[in-house]
Amino acid sequence: MINHLQGDYGIRRYLKDSFWCKNYQEVPQEIRTSLSTEREQWFKENNRELQPGEEAQWCIFDPIISAIFGLRFQETKNHQYLQQQTNYLNRSLGQITPLSSKFGGFKCPELYYLENGAYVPGDATPLLWTQANLKVALAMMKQSLVINN
Repeated sequence: MINHLQGDYGIRRYLKDSFWCKNYQEVPQEIRTSLSTEREQWFKENNRELQPGEEAQWCIFDPIISAIFGLRFQETKNHQYLQQQTNYLNRSLGQITPLSSKFGGFKCPELYYLENGAYVPGDATPLLWTQANLKVALAMMKQSLVINN
């Protein structure tokens, strides 16, 4: 499942997800906040059919996946799980906004979406859920490192 949803910046909620997809700021406000079925209908009627890979990539999932692999490592001592835990923690840390971000540096965004060909953080930056999940992932990594030594 991860293989189909994982992107370079985060994890898609599901394929062809139109919420915060490519150039989402251009979508009328009443459509942005509508039900997904209404939003998808608007996209079809306006020839904005979503292409694979144009979905938002959410930052709340990578730290959770890291923590899950951490639990598996702690239970089994299988170093493949520790490797995956580290990989997803590193992805999570890579999602933190740079100093050049319009939201400021060192913020945990909700998601990244395509805006004029580049992935940028969504408006819900910082997002406390992402911060909380990252804190859990960091604590889990600390436990794994203690076990590994």
